[in-house]
Amino acid sequence: MDAASFIIKVRKELSEENKKILEHPFIKDAEAGKLCEDKIKCFITQQDYIISHDLRSLALMLTRSKHQDETDFFHPLIQGDIEALKKLHIFAEELGLKIEDFTTQQLIPEAVSYTHYLAWLALYANAGEQAAALIVNLPVWGEACRRFGSALKEKYGYKKLDFFELFLQPFDAVEAAAFKVINRYIERFSITMERCVKMIQRYELMFWDSIYRLV
Repeated sequence: MDAASFIIKVRKELSEENKKILEHPFIKDAEAGKLCEDKIKCFITQQDYIISHDLRSLALMLTRSKHQDETDFFHPLIQGDIEALKKLHIFAEELGLKIEDFTTQQLIPEAVSYTHYLAWLALYANAGEQAAALIVNLPVWGEACRRFGSALKEKYGYKKLDFFELFLQPFDAVEAAAFKVINRYIERFSITMERCVKMIQRYELMFWDSIYRLV
């Protein structure tokens, strides 16, 4: 099985899980204009912690890269998260949040467990397992953010939404880069790759569940 066939297979197996993310009540409430501002602020504060720590994990993945195509895959993801964190802070200011206060904000363990799992991947997984998890997760996360950002613009009138617009771009180039990495490892690690992919999607769903439920 090559990388493309593997990703098609696991995405099919995750279709119900991904549907729960993309049709999540958090997003549906936002699209209906019913999501309270506290939950929007919660999204921002939890994401600040997540992205800040994702950056460290991606940097570690980059330093562990053994081949040029692995470096080529991880480096743009780091650049993307650096930009995302800047844009997130701009939107936070529109909401009246002070960046310097973020370190005192309460963290929801279930919400930030995604970034803790990414740290585990950075430490213990190989580049193929890391790339497979990321390339399955990113488009789902991107679509969820796109819909949430559109709702914030249309239903709430927010303007500084560049954070969400970062995810409007297609992931074709990132996926092509991931396939090169995955193909090197898939013969030996397809079982653990699949486990990593399914784990990260469960953590993604936990993020949405927890910020919707616990605020």
